[in-house]
Amino acid sequence: MALIPALFVAALLCTDPRSTASTVDAAAPAKTKATTSASTVELIADDKRKLTASFWAPKDKRGAVPAAVLVHDAGSSRAELAELGERLWKQGFAVVAVDLRGHGESLGNDKGWNNLPEEERSRAWTLALRDVKAAADWMSEQPGVHGSNLSLLGDRAGATLVARYAQRDDNVRCLVLLEPKAETLGFPLAKDVAALGGLPTCIVACKESSATAQSIADTGAAANDGHKYVEVLVAKGAAVGTAADKTCVVNIAKYMSTQANPQKSPDKQ
Repeated sequence: MALIPALFVAALLCTDPRSTASTVDAAAPAKTKATTSASTVELIADDKRKLTASFWAPKDKRGAVPAAVLVHDAGSSRAELAELGERLWKQGFAVVAVDLRGHGESLGNDKGWNNLPEEERSRAWTLALRDVKAAADWMSEQPGVHGSNLSLLGDRAGATLVARYAQRDDNVRCLVLLEPKAETLGFPLAKDVAALGGLPTCIVACKESSATAQSIADTGAAANDGHKYVEVLVAKGAAVGTAADKTCVVNIAKYMSTQANPQKSPDKQ
């Protein structure tokens, strides 16, 4: 597996003040960064819940391109991942970033995340698994998208959803988990990563959370005959955030592209 330079990790995480119970107002409409490539689409989950998402359609019209689904943190929105979505599109992916139910423009009749009592959040987050499935299913039906070549990225609590969903979808090629915890909102992430059975996974962690990230990786290896399929990248230095640092976005895209196109160097795309 290709290693991502540690430089981008520092730019991604360490001083980010967000947590599972983010201060972002999930009831407010997402203010997605304006681009010339993303469009707003509506997805329908299995329980008929309507979801709003940003979609970067295939740039290459000569054949099927790999797909990427981006899942935001609890209490956040898809707008936080717009910069990464744009970069992945330029790297050759078709990309969808969805506002989970109760977040951003997918609020519907749900309470906003910040208005949910703590005891209701685990159940609400479990229901959001349907939203990840809706995004993956929708992508597989889009013209020019390689339905059996899917990469997933989860930001913090979003990492729990993509790790759980990946166990159910054989089309997933790799995972990227941004500063996850071993257990969040009732999801035992370490066990879910171990259940992936060797699926290429990259965990990005700050120095302060590196021990947790390594423990998750070690749990996965121990459950899979010592196979070290989980790569842990530890930040060095102060973070400035994904939107402010182009290097971190570029290198995440390179990692995902390497896994989606193992015979093709991302530097040549």
